[in-house]
Amino acid sequence: MQTIGATGRISCICGSAAQEVALGSSVDYSSLNLCHCTTCRTITGVLCSSYYPLQSPPTHQEGLIEYQHSECTTRYFCRTCGAHAFAYVKPTGQYFVAAGLLECPPETKSIRHWGIGDTVDGGLTAVCHAEVAYPADSCWLHASLDPSQQAHEPRPKRSAAQDRRELPVQCFCTGIDLRITPPDASSTEASSPWPDLLVPYHCQSSANATDAKWWLRDGNTRYLAGCCACRTCRLASGFPIQSWVFVPISNIRTADGSPHPLGTGTMQRYESSPGVYREFCRRCGATVFWHCDERPRVLDVSVGLLQADSGVMAEEWVAWATGRVSFEEMALDRTLMQHLTAGLREWGQGQTVRESQPGALKPV
Repeated sequence: MQTIGATGRISCICGSAAQEVALGSSVDYSSLNLCHCTTCRTITGVLCSSYYPLQSPPTHQEGLIEYQHSECTTRYFCRTCGAHAFAYVKPTGQYFVAAGLLECPPETKSIRHWGIGDTVDGGLTAVCHAEVAYPADSCWLHASLDPSQQAHEPRPKRSAAQDRRELPVQCFCTGIDLRITPPDASSTEASSPWPDLLVPYHCQSSANATDAKWWLRDGNTRYLAGCCACRTCRLASGFPIQSWVFVPISNIRTADGSPHPLGTGTMQRYESSPGVYREFCRRCGATVFWHCDERPRVLDVSVGLLQADSGVMAEEWVAWATGRVSFEEMALDRTLMQHLTAGLREWGQGQTVRESQPGALKPV
């Protein structure tokens, strides 16, 4: 594991952000800070961001897009694959590195949650237990700023959509502005050759011989969602935990009603492997979609962009898979993954499974 005060190597999925970084010698890296604030969620697309302070500025920022979203804070993400790499807080002169890019991260001994007040429902704090929680609305990156400086941080605007039958999907800069509609007859027309998320696809997933519509839950009233810890999701987002909700493309449209969401607004595509595509916002860097040629009519939508009335877990729209974290065996931060998997299972025991579709694949 990374020793305190040493250098560490980082890389995004395309390699453009690869370099050595210097971790600070006076910082307790054994505590992992997870920030759930609205700004972090909508600017990254993930449900919670995590950064480590750096002792000195990055050695280079070539290939990165600089997005200054306030007077105080600037984020840097890869212009090719969209991975968030760094954050900079101007008043303190402090640089931070996205935790998911470190090839050998520090050993996590405890977890701290920040920005819980923005989640409404607690977000992943309900399933990822922590020794310490800070329920303030401010971002963890601004913890060292005085209140007057934090007051100048703009809050992302909530979508103006008034139709409660549609779920807004919006990034921080609003360059991505989409809507998810409830499951309908078209939701069952898509097919998938494998049961994604429920079992490890790369080692033991079986074929979906019955053509089960596994992305639909509770009598086809909600969409399946879950957490992924695979290497490519980590390196494409910059963070250890990626959460996806699986939605047929027929149930995703633009804010003006167009049924063709791919390539709209500020969306940019990166082909992370042959036939596998990831979309992100080219202005603020938010992760948006994952999809592939084998399963073209069901998109993975980054949950951090959802704007549900009930809170960030969007439980009126989403049924969470709690039996496992997809590709949990690939996680580098084993302590974080142990907290998450145990918390998901405990949380799942308190959920009522009401799946009525015959032959459907349930979370295990």
